[in-house]
Amino acid sequence: MTSDASAGGGSPAAGVSPAPEIATIIEQVRAAITEHSLGDAREKINQGLALVPDDLTLLDLGGFVCFFLGDYLATESYCRRALALKPDHAYACKGLGLALARQGRVDEGVQSLERSIALAPGWVDSYWDLAVALLEAGRPDEALHAVERAEKAVPSEAPRLRGLAQTIRARGRR
Repeated sequence: MTSDASAGGGSPAAGVSPAPEIATIIEQVRAAITEHSLGDAREKINQGLALVPDDLTLLDLGGFVCFFLGDYLATESYCRRALALKPDHAYACKGLGLALARQGRVDEGVQSLERSIALAPGWVDSYWDLAVALLEAGRPDEALHAVERAEKAVPSEAPRLRGLAQTIRARGRR
């Protein structure tokens, strides 16, 4: 994940750019994620956003961390803030779609995931997450269709996608 804002694109306090401090915080967040210390990562994200509220990288990381903490409302908030800064941000559209789907707002989530696909049609993650959201919503036929679309759009991922399709078929029979 990269961001124009992570290079100090926010409002510097007292004429001093927070870019070096933000870069350090982003490194600390990524290290905490790697160590599965999501609470620590969330705390560091909040520290960074207090310095530069419009840092796209921190917003992306915030959405990621909150999603894996199960805080889908916070994930939605981070993604919407990122999209306010960069409306064509496929990653934030994908995160928003997942967060909405996990909140039971499946159709809104699907719409956001479809937007992510439209913005980055060669990025398999959006198709994958669309398929998972649809499967979790009890819509296995639509989930399989998302996998088929992904196989056509990103043929190099076909072997991995076939595994997802097998999972969908197995779950859809229950």
